[in-house]
Amino acid sequence: MATIGRNKAVVELPFIKFKGYFAWVVWMFLHLMLILSVRNKLIIFINWAWNYFSKNSSLRLILKDDEPASVDKVKN
Repeated sequence: MATIGRNKAVVELPFIKFKGYFAWVVWMFLHLMLILSVRNKLIIFINWAWNYFSKNSSLRLILKDDEPASVDKVKN
């Protein structure tokens, strides 16, 4: 199972493969069910719902400085 984007996922089980919105809903449901406490499930569901309806997507970028650190920068 993997999410690809908003409303998109792929699911590959031994007996069936599917993709799209339904796979995304299955992915979300399964991940919510794997969370142990009911309180945490509710909090995460509320956060997911808020982010879905507000279209708030966190910026998830890994930025790397191409310039090697010089000795002067390290000392300061």
